[in-house]
Amino acid sequence: MFELFEVLYNFVVDLMNWLGPLGLFLGMIIQAIVAPIPSELVLYFAGTSMGWRIGTIFGGLGELAGAIIAFWISLRFGRPIAEKLVGKEHLEFADEWFEKYGSWAVLFGRLLPFVPFDAISYGAGLTNMSKKKFMIATAFGAFPRALFYTYIGYASIKQIETTGFESTFKWLLFIAAFFVLLLIFIPKLIKKNLNKTQ
Repeated sequence: MFELFEVLYNFVVDLMNWLGPLGLFLGMIIQAIVAPIPSELVLYFAGTSMGWRIGTIFGGLGELAGAIIAFWISLRFGRPIAEKLVGKEHLEFADEWFEKYGSWAVLFGRLLPFVPFDAISYGAGLTNMSKKKFMIATAFGAFPRALFYTYIGYASIKQIETTGFESTFKWLLFIAAFFVLLLIFIPKLIKKNLNKTQ
């Protein structure tokens, strides 16, 4: 599995280096369909190489296009294909998320860093949500999300240039630790809350 991730990630990075912003746009679509590549990582790398402005625009557009394709795949081919592409556990999380928040689940899922972006896209295609609602909620969430991760990438490169790698590494380690805590505790609280309401 790790080798597949490495090959796909390297392909996306090469695409971005070769085609620039268009490569980022295509890379975001690829990672949305072939879920092993975290979109956060692609956006972070875009911020380091292209800056946060271009990264936000093309990353956000790529996220929107990838999400629409993932939504369509679920809508057209159903749960078995969605499970193969995004994983059963992630899809079950999306089911609970939609049950709790309804159509707001898409917007919340875009804005919150601990919610798997692609799982929400595939999960939405299995609900009765309209395409229009899905696209609007995704657009409103995708661009702030792209801004957040590309800006972290951009800021880390600027930090390396001014204070060196060691100081930047400590700064990134602090951010990573913060997100690990979010990833561990917040989903547990959400699941606990979901169980209480059932």
